[in-house]
Amino acid sequence: MNIGGNMIWSALLGLLLATPSAALQDGPVAIKAGRIITVSGEEIDGGVILVREGKIAAVQKGLEIPWDAKVLDASKRTVIPGLIEAHTFRGVDRANERMPSVPFVSSFDSINPVDPYFEDALRQGITTMLVLPGNDTMIGGQGCVVRPTGTTTEAMLVARDVALKISLRPRPGTSRMAHLAALRRELDEAAESVKERSEKKDAKASPEQDVKREPMARLLKGVIPAFVYCPTASDVHKAVELAETYKFRMKLVLGPDGWKAADEIAKRKLEVVLAPELTYWETDEEKHEEVRRFGAGPFAKAKCCFAFQTDGASYGTSYLWFQAATGTKYGLTRAEALRAITLGPAEILGMGARLGSIQPGKDANLVILTGDPLDGQTWVDMVLIEGKTVYERSKDERLKRALGKDGAR
Repeated sequence: MNIGGNMIWSALLGLLLATPSAALQDGPVAIKAGRIITVSGEEIDGGVILVREGKIAAVQKGLEIPWDAKVLDASKRTVIPGLIEAHTFRGVDRANERMPSVPFVSSFDSINPVDPYFEDALRQGITTMLVLPGNDTMIGGQGCVVRPTGTTTEAMLVARDVALKISLRPRPGTSRMAHLAALRRELDEAAESVKERSEKKDAKASPEQDVKREPMARLLKGVIPAFVYCPTASDVHKAVELAETYKFRMKLVLGPDGWKAADEIAKRKLEVVLAPELTYWETDEEKHEEVRRFGAGPFAKAKCCFAFQTDGASYGTSYLWFQAATGTKYGLTRAEALRAITLGPAEILGMGARLGSIQPGKDANLVILTGDPLDGQTWVDMVLIEGKTVYERSKDERLKRALGKDGAR
C-alpha cells in the first residue's frame, strides 16, 4: 500500500475542492476572425481576438495564439461587439404600475428569465440591456442592467438599480399641467427629506420610510441618473428645467419628433435614446406637403451621444441591426450607425469603459456573424458573453423548426 502516494493525492484533491475557481478555471480563448469591427478603432481583416478570464486580452493581426488557448475558427466570419439595448421594458411581467409614483419598485423583481424576449435578444446578438419600467407611470421605479442569459435574475444581473425612470407623458385622464405639478410635488418632498436627514444626522426614519425615500434620495444626491421620457420635443425643455432645478443627472428617452430639440440637447451635452420609430411623416407648414422626417440625423450632426432602441414589433423595428441599417439609409455613416447599437448605449449606461467595443481590458462580449452586420441576409452565428459561448446558431432548435432544413444556412 502506497501510503505516501495516497496522502499526496488526498492533499491535491482537497486543494482542488477547496479552490475550484482557481484550480479549474477555463483557459484562454482565441478567435481567428475574417473581419473584426472594433467600433472604437479601425477594422481588422484576418485578426485574432484573445480572451482571458472573460476579458479581451489582445486584438490584432498576426497575434501569436497561446498553446493552451481554445481556438474558435471564424476566419470566414465577421466579429463585432455585443449589441446593447439602452432602454427596454420588455422581459418583465408588467411594464407599468397602476400608481403614478412608485420610485421604490425595481425591474429586478419583475424580470422573467424565461421570457422569449431574452432568447430572441441572443439571436440578434444583444448581450446587455437596461430593463426599466415603462413610459406610462410618472415615476416608474428603478431599472437594472442584465445579460439575456441565466436561469435566475441573479444570474442575469450585471448591475442593479442603476437608474430611475420618470415619464412626462400624462396618465389617462390627467392634463399635462397636473402631471408636471404632481411630479414637482414628489421632487419637492424628496428634496425636503434629503435636507432634513442631512441637518439631523441622528434622526432615524422607519424602515418603510427608508425604502420609499431612498431611490429619490439617491437621484437627488447624484448617485443614479433619471431616464426621462419626453413624448414630444416640447417636453425636453421641461425635463431640462426639472433637472436643473432639482440638480439631478438625466438621460433623455425621446419620442419621434425629439430631433426638434437637438440644439438644446447638444448645448447641454445630454445623452439620448431615440424613439423606435426613426422615421415618420408630418406636414411641412411652409410647403404644405407631407415630408418624411428622420430622427437620428440632427443628433449625429450635433455630435450627441445617442442610442437606438427596439419596440417588440413583429417587423424591422424589433431589431437593433435594422435600426442601424435604417440610419445608414437616411444619412448616417456606418460608424455612426454601428456606434448607436454598441458603444453609444454603453456610454449612456455608464459602462463605456467595460462594454461596447472590441478593446483590450473590456468584457469579451462578442458576436460572430456570417456577414456584414447591416446586411439583412446576415445571421448571428455565435454569441459570447464574458468569454463564454452562450448562443450557437447550429444548436438553435427553435430557429431550425421555424425555418426548416433549408433555412438560415
